[in-house]
Amino acid sequence: MERIDDRHVDEIKRFLQRSKKELERLVPLVEKHYRWENLPEPKTAGIYAVDGSRMAKRLSGAIIYAVSASAVGEDIYYWNDIGTLFPYSNADDRIRVHMDILEKRMGALVGEMSELVLMDGTISGALIRPPSYANSTTKQLYEKHGRTLLEASIDFLDALTIKWIEWRKSLKEGIISGPSLLARGLKDQDVFQILIENGSNSLKKNLWWVSDTENIIILFEYLEYLHGLDRLLNCEIASIAKTFYRSDIIKTVADKENLKSVPIMVDTPVIASLTDKRGYLRFTSSTGSKEALAQLIFDLMEHGFFENLREILVFEGRRIKGVKLNTAYVRFADGGLIYLLEVPERQDFEETLSKILSVSEDEYVVPLEYAHHAVVIKKPEFEAYVNAILSALVGEDERFLSFLRYGREPLE
Repeated sequence: MERIDDRHVDEIKRFLQRSKKELERLVPLVEKHYRWENLPEPKTAGIYAVDGSRMAKRLSGAIIYAVSASAVGEDIYYWNDIGTLFPYSNADDRIRVHMDILEKRMGALVGEMSELVLMDGTISGALIRPPSYANSTTKQLYEKHGRTLLEASIDFLDALTIKWIEWRKSLKEGIISGPSLLARGLKDQDVFQILIENGSNSLKKNLWWVSDTENIIILFEYLEYLHGLDRLLNCEIASIAKTFYRSDIIKTVADKENLKSVPIMVDTPVIASLTDKRGYLRFTSSTGSKEALAQLIFDLMEHGFFENLREILVFEGRRIKGVKLNTAYVRFADGGLIYLLEVPERQDFEETLSKILSVSEDEYVVPLEYAHHAVVIKKPEFEAYVNAILSALVGEDERFLSFLRYGREPLE
């Protein structure tokens, strides 16, 4: 084994020593303003945990990817899809959004038959960070097409609501597999044909949408995301994040103590240094002007869509200023890791935490752990599955090969 370079050790040591000095200064100040609370008694409840996964393979003329979501509780449910995209900009973000859509839909569907849904990650991240590419695309399209686009969007959301009934029935079988984005069409029909057959007057008027087909599909994907998120927010939910980089408490203490310099550090090591006991510490998330929602989304809200989304967000004009959430750092076992818990303000925080504790064991929450292991898409299995599909397609038509070559082939 290669010998460790002492210069590398020294560099990391200096960083940790500087951080330790800041920690020693911060801990007493945090203790003046915050209190570590004992965990409440567990309360048995019907709980489902939801997690998602994605995997992609970049080929010469296309990206083939898989997205999946699972829900684990009294039963186990799966939602799987294979998608394809041209390798343009924003492809990676669109794949992530596709996975998020499945997660939000899965959470909303199991939320209809449970007392609490646990989501991996954060609720706030889903709410205050709309995909920038989708937001800008929406703005440009709305400036160009105005009310005609609004009417088409309403028709699309109405079609989504009808699909929701189908998904609910399909999920009772335990698994949904196949095309899951209405925006990309179903079977041999694109979304525009589907909406026209459903009686969309805005699309029947003329061919205004033809020159912006791909951008409108991206907009509709964004509406699918908001539709699923809004449905999820109608349920009793909580999110638990394993990885986060927040400094809300440090910033609050710095303001209250009039510190001349704010330490460049995240909250986690400070909170972990307060105590090694199980418990929690509640805090208020820092607010600030975030990205503005597109006017089209506000106009859709005025037409009765996304009511739950509108209720939980705090706006300043069209800018998202904050989110109505109760937040806390939680440790489930003595000496365990610190997690970030978010619960909508409309829910009782203590009762929600009590329900979570009924399914926690040692350091973590059992259903979330099971959901993660159930949903993860393993690269070797994904590669083998995709290769089998590609072989079948090339066997059918060799001209497909020009789209399906793999740039790393010479290196493997």
